[in-house]
Amino acid sequence: MKLYIFRHGQTDGNVRNIVQGAGVDIELNETGRRQAERLAAELKGEGLDVIYASPMKRADETARIVAAAAGVPVIPMPGLEEVHFGEAEGMLSDEAKDKYKDVFSIIHDTSDPNWMDVRVPGGESVRDSLTRGQKVLERIAAEGRAHGWHKIGVATHGALMFNLYQAMFGEEHKFENCECFIIEI
Repeated sequence: MKLYIFRHGQTDGNVRNIVQGAGVDIELNETGRRQAERLAAELKGEGLDVIYASPMKRADETARIVAAAAGVPVIPMPGLEEVHFGEAEGMLSDEAKDKYKDVFSIIHDTSDPNWMDVRVPGGESVRDSLTRGQKVLERIAAEGRAHGWHKIGVATHGALMFNLYQAMFGEEHKFENCECFIIEI
């Protein structure tokens, strides 16, 4: 079974460099819709059986564009939402990094023993989001096996993808809008 895990298309929040985690539910902008259409064209020939999507607007809309091209259904899947950034939600990224520099100085420093457990007040830690993401991918794989699906799309978000990718491959990778990676399970 293959999982095609992809990030949503661009939003105005991405353009403005706003912290938009699980607490900021924003739709795609025109560029994001075009990105989703390009991704749809790339994935159309892959033979996807279904697409699971974060229920957040930006991921759901991306999934529906890809699904329409592939002729497959979209299944909303709680647990695929973006990491929740707590009090930083909706702030400009630079402002959040300045206000919560103690968190942001550690969160991407995998050599720091606390990097997986720090969080912005009211938000999720890397460990929390990773546990959630791993559980939902296991559920998707189990449902896929039960239905006999072999190729499953998964529409989600950049920070969650970053955390999952780092855990799976031991490498850091910042995902661009509508970027996809494939895992075989």
